[in-house]
Amino acid sequence: MAHKTNRKISTTELDFDAIKSNLKTYLQGQTQFSDYDFEGSSLSVLLDILAYNTHYNALYTNLAVNESFLDSASKRSSIVSRAKEIGYIPHSATSATAKVNIVVSNTSSTPATLTIPVYQPFQATVDGTTYNFYNTSDEVATLDGSTYTFTNVEIKEGTPLQFKYEASDNTRYFIPNNNVDLSTVKVRVQENASSTTFETFVRDEDILELDGESKVFFVKEIDNQLYELEFGNDIVGKGIANGNIVTIDYMTTNKDEANGARLFSYNGATLLGGTLAVSTVLSASGGSDIEDIESIRYNAPRYYTSQNRAVTVEDYKTIIYKSFSEAQSINVWGGEDNIPPQYGKVFIAIKPKSTDVLTASQKDVLINEILKNKNVVSITPELVDPTYINLEVTSTVYYNPNLTTRSLSDIKALIITEINDYNDDHLESYDGIFKHSNLSRLIDTAEDSILSNITTIKLHREVEVNYNTNVTYEINLGNPIYHSGVPEQSISSHGFYIAGNSNIMYLEDLPDSDANTGVLRMYYINNDVKTYVRTFGTINYDTGSITMNELQISGLDLTDSPVFELIVKPQSNDVVSIRNQLVQIPPENVIVNVIADKVAMGDQAGNSNYIFTSSRN
Repeated sequence: MAHKTNRKISTTELDFDAIKSNLKTYLQGQTQFSDYDFEGSSLSVLLDILAYNTHYNALYTNLAVNESFLDSASKRSSIVSRAKEIGYIPHSATSATAKVNIVVSNTSSTPATLTIPVYQPFQATVDGTTYNFYNTSDEVATLDGSTYTFTNVEIKEGTPLQFKYEASDNTRYFIPNNNVDLSTVKVRVQENASSTTFETFVRDEDILELDGESKVFFVKEIDNQLYELEFGNDIVGKGIANGNIVTIDYMTTNKDEANGARLFSYNGATLLGGTLAVSTVLSASGGSDIEDIESIRYNAPRYYTSQNRAVTVEDYKTIIYKSFSEAQSINVWGGEDNIPPQYGKVFIAIKPKSTDVLTASQKDVLINEILKNKNVVSITPELVDPTYINLEVTSTVYYNPNLTTRSLSDIKALIITEINDYNDDHLESYDGIFKHSNLSRLIDTAEDSILSNITTIKLHREVEVNYNTNVTYEINLGNPIYHSGVPEQSISSHGFYIAGNSNIMYLEDLPDSDANTGVLRMYYINNDVKTYVRTFGTINYDTGSITMNELQISGLDLTDSPVFELIVKPQSNDVVSIRNQLVQIPPENVIVNVIADKVAMGDQAGNSNYIFTSSRN
């Protein structure tokens, strides 16, 4: 019987088995192979090899093509390369930075000025490990009486290193170390090895104002998280001539390990034989790792869109994320959206990675170095410290002991872990929204024996107290407060004292007749009886605004809490972050009640069927 020749080639399959089947179908349609047994061992092996080679090449091509695009690339080198094409340089590792005051006394002589040379070592210990800090510039103080006082000396953690190159046509200027803090890189160029004069080159990323005499260098990340320096071409930036000696000074760092260091000692060269005392102005902070690939993937296109200028809200976020690696979360809003409105301003709230609020020096860097000359002239950026809405989560969990080998305490630990993980994954960010149903679902699925849960929340908002001063406190939660038209104590407080009264005072809300507004009233408890002292302040339940006017607090009931907090029952179980407020669940605010459901176990005896165990994390 004649076989019809099949010359149709199928290229739609990429799986190994499908490729092999296509090859077999193709060969079976050829007259030369009409009588062959394609299931035989020899031809089957050949088809396996052909299918393997085709599948391998298809997979390799797919992976190679993916690396050509920022969205699909998975290798860091590819992502960095794609980002570089749109002008984005990922931020480097950064050193923990502190500020100290230094007083030198009892010197052997008293010149008019005294200099602490660059890269003098200081030491501090964090968690049992000693770290070295160095001043990155010469520090000069004038004689005052018999002492020299150096104020606000900036010191950075790390190891100072130096590398030299002799320039030639083929020279590439690498920094041969990992974990380099690019902010510490300094470049000096001398004409030749015997020259005693240097030209200082500075890092620049904005080429718009450069000419052929601009002494600048550019940085790019290469393989293995190393960096290469590039110089100008005498058109954009001054070029390097053959025979020039290029000296690169820089520091490597232990990243975030030295954050929190606060007690420093000086271990440098003797200063005129004097006694040196170091006091801390700002503890070490800001140490961080090199920018990760997901951050690069997110920031690079937005940085390109912003074109290194701050006009929109997203522009501000992108520029800060790019240049300030300590930022964990950023929120920006215009003055017209502020409460109260302040036109002509843009407000910026930043949650740092290692602390709750920015230091004064970090704010100075952000305003005067990172944002300066980038924002619209008529708009003034203002940094606002984040405030925190701390959720109190109380979860009563029902489980069937017959469905698990875990103990009650093990189940409690699993639930607490789920709640803490939910906080880490979804909150502590200005984009974070607490979704009650999502958390409840996670609790239900934490263990197979869990039958259901009843989870409730309250909002804790700390109020910074000005003691012994008649103050008006204004709080805007940005989330509606529960109200039903009758007093239900939707707002309560920790205990505090006022002048002229030895009783511990508390606050609660009292709704007005319209139920949308209300007032606060102050009371104390004696023999389980509330005695009301006065009514004051205003509440807008719909907007979550609370005003406490003419409140003079003389002290706190420290047995209740070390801080003054309002505890609020929200109208909705979903809570959002707004403006400079961040929603989070502190571990100490997690309360778990575990109940063994004997009805589910088959015991129908009644109320006594429930065994209750209450525990607080």
